Amino acid sequence: MYKNPPAAIAFSEGTKVPEEALKEAIRHFEDFYEEVFTELCQYGELEELHVSDNVGEHLMGNVYAKYHREKDAETALAALNGRFYAGKKLRCEYSPVTYFRAGRCRQYDEQMCNRGGYCNYLHLKHVSRSFTKSLFKQMYEDYPEYRKRRHEYRLL
Repeated sequence: MYKNPPAAIAFSEGTKVPEEALKEAIRHFEDFYEEVFTELCQYGELEELHVSDNVGEHLMGNVYAKYHREKDAETALAALNGRFYAGKKLRCEYSPVTYFRAGRCRQYDEQMCNRGGYCNYLHLKHVSRSFTKSLFKQMYEDYPEYRKRRHEYRLL
């Protein structure tokens, strides 16, 4: 779903990239991330949203969303499957990975992965905590029932 700009691909492969091109790649990704996050919130309370930074064909640009309720994931899957984004048809499916930390490449997280973007473990694009926090705050402002539902769930 996400198409990395050339500067981001070059950077992820260890090539030196001009600072301005790198800043533009970050802006490009954050715009995409915010757009997708906002769209996915319509279907239910998100817990996590990740985007693959791998360049292998089977992982490139994949977006992984984890909802608080399975029912919301079902709703999102039904609503999004077959829709188009950036001229490409979306193919949505459930992921067997529910704990994304288990599927991550720890070497990549430590900037030591020698397999590069073709690694079969997830290389997840970095999203700053402050940016993520602002998106979740906006989600709870736009959908106050999510916070209320979660509070009620904890009382059970």
